[in-house]
Amino acid sequence: MRDIAGHAPAAGRVLSESGISEALSGRRLPSIDFLMALVKTLLRLGDPRRRPPAEDDPRLEPWRQRWTLLQRLRVDERRHRLAAATPVADEVAATSDDEVAAVRAKPLRCFVAVPGETMGTGAAWDDVTEIRRQLLEPVVRAIGEQIGREVELVIEKEKTTSGVIHRSMFGEARDAELYIADLTGANPNVYLELGVRWATRDNVTIVICQDLADVRFNPLIVRIIEYGKDRLTESVRRIAQAAVDGLGRTDLVDSPVRDTAPAVVMSRVDLAAIRQEHAEMAVELAQLRQQLGEDLLAAARNTADSRRRVLLLEKAVEQNPASWQAHFELGSIFRREGKYAEAVQTLRIATELRPDHAPAWRELGTALGKMSASMADATAAFERALALDDRDAETWATQGGLLRRLARTATPGILDEALLDRALTCYRRAAELAPNHLYPLMNAARIELLLAGMRRTSTVPAQTRIEQLEHLARFAVHNSGNTDPWVAFDLADTLILTGRADEGLTVLRRAAELCAREERTAILKTAAEPMSDLLTVADALDPLVTAALQDAIELCKTLAFQD
Repeated sequence: MRDIAGHAPAAGRVLSESGISEALSGRRLPSIDFLMALVKTLLRLGDPRRRPPAEDDPRLEPWRQRWTLLQRLRVDERRHRLAAATPVADEVAATSDDEVAAVRAKPLRCFVAVPGETMGTGAAWDDVTEIRRQLLEPVVRAIGEQIGREVELVIEKEKTTSGVIHRSMFGEARDAELYIADLTGANPNVYLELGVRWATRDNVTIVICQDLADVRFNPLIVRIIEYGKDRLTESVRRIAQAAVDGLGRTDLVDSPVRDTAPAVVMSRVDLAAIRQEHAEMAVELAQLRQQLGEDLLAAARNTADSRRRVLLLEKAVEQNPASWQAHFELGSIFRREGKYAEAVQTLRIATELRPDHAPAWRELGTALGKMSASMADATAAFERALALDDRDAETWATQGGLLRRLARTATPGILDEALLDRALTCYRRAAELAPNHLYPLMNAARIELLLAGMRRTSTVPAQTRIEQLEHLARFAVHNSGNTDPWVAFDLADTLILTGRADEGLTVLRRAAELCAREERTAILKTAAEPMSDLLTVADALDPLVTAALQDAIELCKTLAFQD
């Protein structure tokens, strides 16, 4: 199938491997363009010199005819089912010889519009019954012999079913596969019926009369076949040949009304069938898009390349806009990369699609918190996350981070002590829920040290706590396989805040190297902010600690813009 797709014509219908598979397995009837492109490609591959067939290659015509036959079968089947007010079942596009035989076994309907009682006073041959027996019946027999299918002759006045005659008459004009209008005698009803036929059907319509001089008005613009009692054999042959030629051409438009019309005529039954098929296809397409989105999401989760992960998640969102997981994971990446506007937009969609998913609200709150103008919305997002799950340590910890950032911005140039107290409460709650998790423990210790400096109380308890956390930090770094930058930053802080500048800066450099390039600037900015906060109480700290903090902040600025 890959070989076939690779040798498809450069100009024209593209052949996909999945489409080729469905066509060859008979799962569905392809479009005529797809089928002919496939046949041409196979003929080319079968040629020793790989020469493509010409457009008039006789080997192509049987495939066109067979496709037309199968398409008629599908349309007839839909019309029959819908007319019977029964649901249209799933189509089985694979066709067998028995199905083709079923099409051939169904009589072709040939309707003849002819004056009911007399052909008119000027007609050379006025006996309608004789015209039926000697002209029309031989015509339908000749057509049937040539197309290999029974042809049913229908004349309106011979019908016995009761009902409104115009409904039947106009219905035949619209639906009959073959329509013959006899204009002999200029009967106004025949002209009316011919007008309805031309207005509603592209083909096949044949106009006949005994004398061209008897034809009135617009029908003179089309080819009219004369017939007569004195030339019956030739008349039968010409009418039958015109019918066979017309039936053999799917592209023929013999109606002067519809010849250049941009619109097509379709019965309500056929329209209903197409709408139902389109609805089924829309459902199938939605299912395929959903599956493709899930496959892309799985691929994104399995790749270690952050850029490729973003591309896969963006494609997953495009293919399956209803996937809250794809929006959530993509928004989380945007947040980590510092693309806060994109993160907020994507995470809002995730929360709309899955309003009961607490982590999505937490991520949205974090992203909003990074945008100084969105603190109220950020707080609301965290409150929603905690309302859904108040035992999620990460939500409590990230809310603590929001309050700490808000403490910096509530009053420009001044740290808000009350907000820092609230942040400390959140970090301590997170530490209760995750006792061995370094992140809330370390942040709580930083705020304890900061508040002690602001309140002019002893900083020893906080520094002692930080010294103790060094052991947990070293274990966390080791446990992560030296791959998690955040625990490395925490370890660097335990060293810097206890005055061991050289060792702390070395660990800080290593932590920066662990950051993804696209996330490094945002991470280093976040890592430097608590250090800058502590410099506001430098006079309460050991000079070695103050110097180490200043060096660490400068290093963060330098590393943020290094490739």
